[in-house]
This record gives sequence, structure tokens and C-alpha cells, in this order.
Amino acid sequence: MAFFTKKKLLLVGGLAVLLVGSQAAQAAEATLKAVSVQFKIFVSGKEVKLDKDPVVIDGSTYLPVRALSDALGQYVKWDDASKTISLSSFPAISNEFTLKNPESIGKVYKEGGFSSLLHLPSDPDNVFYALADRGPNGDLTVDGKAGKAFPLPDFEVRFFKIELVAGDIKILETIKLQLPDGKIDAVTKKSTITGLPNIKGDEVAFNEDGTPLSTYDPDGLDLEGISYNPKDDTFWMSEEYSPSLVHVKRDGTIIARYVPKGVKEKLVNAQTPIFDTLPAIYYKHVSNRGFEGVSISPDGSSLFVAIQSPMAVPDKKAGDTSRQLRILKMDLNTQAVVGEYAYTAEDATQYPKVAQKDLVISELSALSNQVVLVDERDKLAGAEAQIKRIYRADFTNATNLLGTEVSDTLESLTMDAMKEKKINSAEKTLVVDMAKLGYKYEKLEGMTVVGKRQIVVVNDNDYDVSYVDGKLVLTDVPTQALTIELAADLK
Repeated sequence: MAFFTKKKLLLVGGLAVLLVGSQAAQAAEATLKAVSVQFKIFVSGKEVKLDKDPVVIDGSTYLPVRALSDALGQYVKWDDASKTISLSSFPAISNEFTLKNPESIGKVYKEGGFSSLLHLPSDPDNVFYALADRGPNGDLTVDGKAGKAFPLPDFEVRFFKIELVAGDIKILETIKLQLPDGKIDAVTKKSTITGLPNIKGDEVAFNEDGTPLSTYDPDGLDLEGISYNPKDDTFWMSEEYSPSLVHVKRDGTIIARYVPKGVKEKLVNAQTPIFDTLPAIYYKHVSNRGFEGVSISPDGSSLFVAIQSPMAVPDKKAGDTSRQLRILKMDLNTQAVVGEYAYTAEDATQYPKVAQKDLVISELSALSNQVVLVDERDKLAGAEAQIKRIYRADFTNATNLLGTEVSDTLESLTMDAMKEKKINSAEKTLVVDMAKLGYKYEKLEGMTVVGKRQIVVVNDNDYDVSYVDGKLVLTDVPTQALTIELAADLK
């Protein structure tokens, strides 16, 4: 801390900050008067522009701590419970890698759509697994019905082993998901599966030309997250349709699919072994907003899976305005769900052009069986982006909602109601603000940890295509991975 006396600025420890918030103001003498001043503030010879003028109270000058901390290259966090301020150094982007000349997957479409990223501690630091989603698709409205167009309905769901080297993303291996031995997919007529919706209730599906899609795939998956269990050398993936968790062997063979209670009977023709052991309420997720991020603790004991956005509980209106997202915890030793927790998204009203319903979780990366990195983002890109952040979420003191009445009403609860009911959501600490690092893309979707001080991220480029006014257009968005170096160890 430092004191600013009249027109002299005294720096202590290289940091000149004195915070006066509502708590400090209440403690001041009632007779003290704040006078706005326009002092010039310089950091390393560069003038700092503040969004609010400094004020002088009783001979001392007070500056907004957040603006000054930004200028000093520091994050600032105010903990209301302990009435403390903490500062930490900004991280930095150290390298970028691009998927150059991606291979064709049919028609004008090329490989891409990386929706998740995973590093295995046993692999070299530049080798990862990346997950593709359900294949090229786009929003389309036909005769007043909004749905998704699938220009490659026979696209086979896959994931990749990749290497980041000399600025390139190199695909070392492409692994397609496949049904257990002897099982045949309804669409591919092979063991491989598609990314098509399972049933008509999932989404309104169209062909590329807008005609109704006549074929659905009860085994189809819209994969969004990938994690690894070191205990049995298998992957667990999250997907959006049911939503569900999918247990997969290294070679891509599906072991089992876990869905909400009541969903198994809807998938009567599925060839995948299905277990309806997840809470039934998760079937009330908003369409195309199912399970997004998934991660397993380093010891292989706990799996965390996040719903992408607040669910339609009790209705879509409540979900659209809610800040509460859900994260489930599974005990991998018993494969039973043992926890359900609230993760509170940022308040969209504090940011221009951001709707609350568009603040989503895109990825998880577990640091322990209680602490998880969470990728929280908005739908904006480039200079307009407000929230592209990686938080450390600690569930140690979070309230377990599993089986409680609150689980039936979480999305409708205001922040005041959460406090009144004494519901603690996960404790969030900002680790990386990608928007401040100049992140370009909308879909910050893949995130993984290498060692103790490096995070690697990748964007989902939606296969470089979009639908505008019912027509397919190329977006020129590449698939790009970035390495981010941190100033302190993750723990």
C-alpha cells in the first residue's frame, strides 16, 4: 500500500495503490469530504488513463485500484468475506500454432472443429489429444422452424492425437469412435458412428439444402469434452444430445454411455451400452447446450462435467437470465454421481453487448479432486470480446445440491436467494483473462494444463463454415492453439 499526500506521490514497494470502497467509506469520519482532482499518474514513464478521477480525502489522494493494477500488469481480486485485496502478475502468450492446410472431409469442408484439448502427463509437453465435435453444421430456419443443417450427414465422429511444433498443429493420428464388436451403426452401416441427433426431440435437423433430415442416429454423439483416467487407461467424453458421458477405449471403441434417468427408453435402437444413472433433470438442458467440459482429477478418483449454460429450469426464461451453471461430480471407482454444485457465471449486466444466456462454460481441467480450472466465455470475438477467462474453481466449501430441493430450482434463484438459502457456489479466482491478452476468436473451447505453469488453449473454428441467410459461407477462421505461461504454480 502507499499514501498519496496532496501533490506528492510516494511509491512503496513499486506499487502505488490505496483502495477506498464502500467498506472504507463507511469507516471514515462523516465530516470528511472527497474532492475530485486530475493528477497525472505515470507508470514506467507512461501515463495511466483512469476511468474515474482520483479524489482527495483529508489530505490523501485515492485512486481506483483496478485501473492502476491493469497498468502495472497485475490482476486484482477483492475478497468481500475477508475484506482483502490480492494482486498477481499477468500471464503471457508464449507461442501460437495453426492447423495449416487441413485435410478435406468432403465437399468444401476441412478438418477442424476442435472442441476440447487434453494433455497426458506421460506424453511429451507438445503432444495432446484434441476432440472434434459432430461435424460441419449450421443454424438454419425453414418454414419458421429453427434447426441445424448437416451438410455431411455421414460424418464419422473422431478425435486426434496432435503435436505442436514450429508454429504448426500436426495431426499424428485420427481415431474414429466405434461401437463395440459386432455392432453396426444405423447410418454408417459400419461400426463407426455419426454426429447426427439421436431422436427428433434433440433438434430439428435439415440437409444442406434445407430439406428435412430423414435419418437420425440413436448412437450419434455431439462430442464436446475429453478427459483421461490414468487408472484404467481410458477416455471419458462429454456430449450434448442427451446430454451424456461416454466411456471410450484408447482405440475409440465405446465402452458405455451414461445418460439422465428416463433417456435410455428413448434410445431403444441404440447399439451402445447405456446406463441411465445421471440426474433426470439434466434432460431439461437447452438445445445445443448440453454437457460441455469434462475432466478427471490427476489421481483418477473424480470426474467433473459441466453443463454449458443454465438449464430451462423451471422454464427457458429462467435459464436465459440465470447466472447459475451446474457441475456434476462422479466417483470413478463406483461410477456413481456423488455431487452437484453451482458455478456462478459473471454478471452480464456489467459488460456491453453481453447477454446472460451467452455466458457459458466451454472446458474444464481438474487440478485435484476439489479444484478445477473453468473456461468461461461470451459469444463475442476480437475487440468486442468481454469475457474469455480461465478461472480456478474451488469446490471445497461449495454446497452439494445433489438430491436436494434446490436442485429443482437452482436456475430461478437470484444471488440474494442463494445467500438467504446459504448456498455456496464454487469459489472463483481469475487465472487468465484471454481478452486482455488479445484473444481473437469467439470459441475458446479447448484448455489443458502442462506442468505447473503452462496452460494450452485451442479454438473451435466450426470447420471454417457458417450459415448466413440460409446459405453456407466460409469464415476464414483457422484452428489455432496458444501456450500461456503463468507467473505462479497452479495448485
